[in-house]
Amino acid sequence: MSNNARQIRAHIPGDKLQKRANYMKSLGFVLVWTACTAISWGQAVVESAVAAGASTGAAAGAKGAGQAVGGVFGALSKTLEQAPKASGTNPAAASPVGTPTSVAKATSIVTKPIDPAQVTIGMERDEVLSRFGEPATRTSQIRRSQMLDTFWYKTEKDELIVSLTDGKVVSTVLASQRKRTAVASTRK
Repeated sequence: MSNNARQIRAHIPGDKLQKRANYMKSLGFVLVWTACTAISWGQAVVESAVAAGASTGAAAGAKGAGQAVGGVFGALSKTLEQAPKASGTNPAAASPVGTPTSVAKATSIVTKPIDPAQVTIGMERDEVLSRFGEPATRTSQIRRSQMLDTFWYKTEKDELIVSLTDGKVVSTVLASQRKRTAVASTRK
């Protein structure tokens, strides 16, 4: 032990020295725990933001994919319906035994545009779905022990974004207004 440590120890009784050592150990533990918690929380916030941005980008990129696929299957269905008429053969006679002779129609589900004024704050999720049908796109996540849903519905000229928390509508915004607000806030 160094001379300085002996001098300090000589001035402080053993009970007090032990209490101070325990206090410093406890304080060190609290500081390390707080730092780890802050770093973990920061990482969670960053990952959540990245995931939200990626899902929004993916939803925007896939906006017309359902209609495009539906259009392809619709055209295929028309072609298959006209094929027996053009060739003059009987499809039942040409098909092997045990296979179906009718061609199933592939249809795309196209939602009709909704009026944004009809979606009101406080509406229940079930009421939104029963009145307006399935949204064009929908996401769900749990944040701070709350279920967060986002529905995208087509309007006449835009897209309505409906945000629900624990099954109730908490906000509605048109996609064009949301983008304009985000651009304005980044310019300040």
